[in-house]
Amino acid sequence: MMKSQFPLLTLLLIGLVLFGASFIKKEKSTPGRQRINFDLNWKFYQGDKAGAENPNFPVDDWRSVNLPHDWSIEGKYDTIYGTDWQSGYLPAGIGWYRKTFDWHSEWQNKKVSVQFDGVYMNSDVWLNGQHLGKRPYGYISFMYDLTPYLKKGKNILAVKVDHSKPQSGRWYTGSGIYRHVWLEVTNPVRVAHWGTQVTTPGVSAAKATINIKTQVLSEGITGENIQLETRILDKTGKTVASGTTAKKSDEAKTLDFEQQLTIEGPQLWSPDTPYLYEVVNIVRVRNQVTDEYHTPLGIRKLDFNAAKGFLLNDKQVKIKGVCLHHDAGPVGAAVPDDVLYRRLKLLKDMGCNTIRTSHNPFAPEFYSMCDSLGIMVMNETFDGWETAKARHDYGNYFAEWWQKDATDFIRRDRNHPSIIIWSIGNEVVKGTLDTQKKLLQLFHTLDPTRPVTQGGHDPTRGMTGDKARTALDINGFNGGGEEIGAFEEFHEKFPDIPSIGTEVPHTYQTRGVYRTTTNWRRQHFPAPWEIRSGSAGSMKDKADKVFRIADLAPQEVFPEEQQTTYYQNGEVKPILNKKPWATNIYYQSSYDNATVRSSARKAWQRVRDFDYVMGHFRWTGFDYLGETNGWPSRMANFGVLDICGFPKDHYYLYQSLWTEKPMVHLLPHWTHPAKEGTKIPVVVYTNGDAVELFLNGKSLGKQPYQDEQLVWQVPYEPGTIKAVALKNGKEVATHSYTTAGAPAAIQVKLDKNQLNANLKDITHLEVTVVDSKGTPVPLATNNISFSVNGPGKLIGVDNGDPLDLSNYKTNQRRAFRGKCLGLVQATDKPGVIKVNLSSPGLKSKEVTIQVKKDESEKRIGL
Repeated sequence: MMKSQFPLLTLLLIGLVLFGASFIKKEKSTPGRQRINFDLNWKFYQGDKAGAENPNFPVDDWRSVNLPHDWSIEGKYDTIYGTDWQSGYLPAGIGWYRKTFDWHSEWQNKKVSVQFDGVYMNSDVWLNGQHLGKRPYGYISFMYDLTPYLKKGKNILAVKVDHSKPQSGRWYTGSGIYRHVWLEVTNPVRVAHWGTQVTTPGVSAAKATINIKTQVLSEGITGENIQLETRILDKTGKTVASGTTAKKSDEAKTLDFEQQLTIEGPQLWSPDTPYLYEVVNIVRVRNQVTDEYHTPLGIRKLDFNAAKGFLLNDKQVKIKGVCLHHDAGPVGAAVPDDVLYRRLKLLKDMGCNTIRTSHNPFAPEFYSMCDSLGIMVMNETFDGWETAKARHDYGNYFAEWWQKDATDFIRRDRNHPSIIIWSIGNEVVKGTLDTQKKLLQLFHTLDPTRPVTQGGHDPTRGMTGDKARTALDINGFNGGGEEIGAFEEFHEKFPDIPSIGTEVPHTYQTRGVYRTTTNWRRQHFPAPWEIRSGSAGSMKDKADKVFRIADLAPQEVFPEEQQTTYYQNGEVKPILNKKPWATNIYYQSSYDNATVRSSARKAWQRVRDFDYVMGHFRWTGFDYLGETNGWPSRMANFGVLDICGFPKDHYYLYQSLWTEKPMVHLLPHWTHPAKEGTKIPVVVYTNGDAVELFLNGKSLGKQPYQDEQLVWQVPYEPGTIKAVALKNGKEVATHSYTTAGAPAAIQVKLDKNQLNANLKDITHLEVTVVDSKGTPVPLATNNISFSVNGPGKLIGVDNGDPLDLSNYKTNQRRAFRGKCLGLVQATDKPGVIKVNLSSPGLKSKEVTIQVKKDESEKRIGL
C-alpha cells in the first residue's frame, strides 16, 4: 500500500480553477471583479527590435494579430532554421508583441492585472516602458500587477518572446503568445490569485464534507472586520450549503480562512456523470461586497490501491488513457477553444477516460473542458529536470525556476476534479534522488490529496530502472511496460506499490496505409536515435522481450506502399535517405502490426487482466508535429487519430475495447485496383460477441469474438464488403465499404454550421473526394482549393500526410488517402459564410455557415 501520507491512498475530490473556468468562451464578471479577454488587436513583429519596449517605438511596419498566436506554424518547412527532427523543421527566432489599450474610469482605486496563460518561451513583459518580469518556461501561466504603471489615457503593453535558441523541445513547441491573455480588475480587498483550495475529506452517497481554504488579500486597510461568506450551489443555482467567517485585517495583508461545509446526498463526479457544483466566495467589508470569486466543484473519491488498482467512488475503474502533446495540426500551438473541444470530444467518444499532459502543463481551458466532459487527467509538470534533453530546453533554467513554476502549476490546477494524479517528470536524464525528493515534498505540501508519479519510473532513465523500489506514490512504466513480464516482475517484488502504464504502448499507423507484414520500429523504420546508436536494422536482443505479432499473409499484399518522394507546395521531391529502410520509414501500417514492442490489443489485454495495474496511457491520442523520423517527415504516426482529427483504424480498435455501445469496424477499405483474386486480410473489431462477414451479399462465415481481432482471408473482387456484429444472435451494428470509381466530386462535412461573430468560433470542414455515386475514393490525391466569402476566414489546412510539408496558411491542400481538412473562423460581423471547394476535374461543392451576432463578450480597450 501507499506511504504514510496516503494511508490507504483514499484521495478525495478537488474542484476547479480560479474565476470559474467554464470552458465556454465568456468573460466572467461578478460583483467586485472583472475578467476581460485581452486576445484581440495586438501588433506583432517577427524578429528582434531593440528598444521595442519603449512606448514611443514606431510600429507602423508591424502587422495586426489576434491571440492565441504561433508564428512558427506560419512558416515554411526547411532545414535552415536550427530546428531539427525533434522540434520539427519550422522557424523559431524572436518575436515582439504590442497592445495599446485605454485606461477606464472604473479602474480608479482598483487593482488591474494581466494574466498570460502561456508564452513560448523566455518572455519579458513591459507596461509603458516599465519591466514587469521574465518567465523562461513556455508552458506555465503567470500574472503581473499593472496598477503601479497604469496611466490615464493610452497604455502600451509590450512582450518580447525569445525563442532564438530553437532546439528547446523534443516535439513541436510553437513560438509566441500562443494561449489566451486576460485582464483582471479587482478591489484591494479580494480573494488572492489562485487563492482557493477546495477538498473533500469525506465522501459517501449519503453526504460529502467540503473543506474550503481561502486566501483573502486586504491591501490598504487594517483593523477592519472582513467577512467571508461561502456558498455551494448545485447545477440549478440552488444553495446546498453555506457558511460565514469573519477576521480582522492586519498589517500582514493576507488572511487565511478555512471553512467546512456539508452536502447531503451529493451528486458524485465521474467520467460517466461529470456533475459540477460551484463554490462562491463573497468578501464583504462593512457589509459591502468587495469580491465574488467562483470555483466550480466536483465531488469524487479516489483510491489508488496496489492490489485492486484504481477505485473511483469505491468502484474499480481502469484508466483508459492516452498521452497528448499540446499542438493541433494546422494551428500549431495556438489552439482555439473549438479545436481543443473537438479533439477532446473525439477521444471521449472513443472510450478514452483519462489524458496525460505529456510533458508539460496545458492551457487552463483544457482542464475545464475535461471537468465538464468527464475526462480524468494525469497532470505533468516537466519533461526533465536539471539536464537538458534538447540542447536549449527548460533544463537550462530548471535550477533557478522549478520551485516557482511548480508552485504556480499546482496552485493554478489543484481545484480541477478531472486531475487525479500529478507527474513530476518524464524519462528524466541524469536526475537525482535529491531533486525527486524536493519535488515530491513540494507537491505533497501544496496538495496532500493526490498521488505523485512520473513517466519512466524512479527517478531517471539509466539510474535505477523500472525494477527498483520507488519513492513515488505510484510507479510509472513507460516503454519498458510493454515488455514481457515487466508488470508481473515489479508487482512480485513490490506488492505494496501501485503501478500504471504512463506511456504504454507505442504503436504506429498512417491513416489509410496497410501492410500485411509485421514491422518493428527498430528493425524496419528506426527512429533517429536508433540509427545513430547503430542498433537499427535488428531486433536480435529484443527477441525474448517483445510480444510477437504474426504476419497477416505469407507475402506482402501491399508492396506498393513504399515512399521515395515527399510533397511540398505543389512540388514532388525525392527522399535522399539512402539507408536500406529508407522507403519504409515514413508510413506505417494501419493493421495493428507496426510497433515498438507490442500490439495495441495485447498491451490493453495485459492491463485489463492485472488488477494491480490501474490502466495505461497509450502513446498517443493524436499525431503531433515534431519528434519526426528525420527530414523530410514532419511527424511520427503514433496517434489513434491523425493530425487533422480523422480517426485511424486504431481508433475503432480502442472503441471496441473501451466502450459498450454496439459497434463494429472492418479494415482495410475495399478499393484495390489490379488485386483481383489476391487474398486480402480483412480484420474486424467489435464489442459484440460474434461477426458475420459478407462480400457482395454472400456470407464469408461467422466468427465468435474471443478477445482478439477477427481475421478473414478474402480473395479480392470489387463490390461491397460488410461486417455484421451480433449480440446474443441478434444484429447490433454494421460497417461496410464499397469499391470506388474514379474521383468525380467533393463532399464536405461540417462539425458546426452556425458560429458566433466573435473572432474566435471555428468550424472544421472535413473534405472527402468521392466518385460519381458518392463513394469515398480512398486513394485520391486531388488538390482541393478553398474559397471563403462572407464574415469568415480560412485559418489552416491539412491532410494528415507525414510527407506533405506544404504551408498550413494557404487556401489549398492536396487530399491524402482521399481526405483533407479546412478550418474556418468567424469574424466579428454577423451574416453568411459561403465556402466553395473546387478541384480540376471534380464537381465543386459550396457550403454555407450562419454567423450570428454575439452579445456574450464585453470588450474593453480593444
